[in-house]
Amino acid sequence: MPNISYHLYPVVLSIDERQVKELSGAQKVNFLRKTTRQALKLSAEKSNLILGPLEKDEKGAPIPVDGIYWSLSHKTACVAAVVSKHIVGIDVEELNPRNSSILFDYTATKQEWALCAPSPNWEFFYRFWTAKEAAIKATGQGLKDLKKCKIIAIPDENHIMLEYQDNLWAIEQFRYKNHIISLTTQNDTIVWSADPP
Repeated sequence: MPNISYHLYPVVLSIDERQVKELSGAQKVNFLRKTTRQALKLSAEKSNLILGPLEKDEKGAPIPVDGIYWSLSHKTACVAAVVSKHIVGIDVEELNPRNSSILFDYTATKQEWALCAPSPNWEFFYRFWTAKEAAIKATGQGLKDLKKCKIIAIPDENHIMLEYQDNLWAIEQFRYKNHIISLTTQNDTIVWSADPP
């Protein structure tokens, strides 16, 4: 059976960081959850898909409803969400250089880093991290599988190919403000929707 292409409509919404800073821990989590669910609802509307109850399994992975898959991610300054007819994963990270190079070793092998031209940097780090997280989220696994994802190609500045669980994963990447968002795709046409930068 041929792989039929669909349009995916991931939605990215910004958050006023000043508003989030004023919230307590639980209030902040609830605010981010509410905003992420708003993005998810917008993605479903754009895709003409109906979302059922949003439930997660014992590992915290989203449970598909009636063949409709969903994924979401958030940081303090923005959220990202997507609804799809295919298995899907999305991850967002802020480009925030750190003082530790240990993260590079944790995230990828020397062979994977060798794909970076001219050399690995923090943007590549976040591209690798979010690409692997998107694939892991699509399968409902946790960070324990990060090293099981292997970057095999970087076709251009917006795409990464990786191998994970004996499958080839195409990852599309989108830059928004100071963030990188990665999304799994199965030959889908991706139409990003983001509020004005």
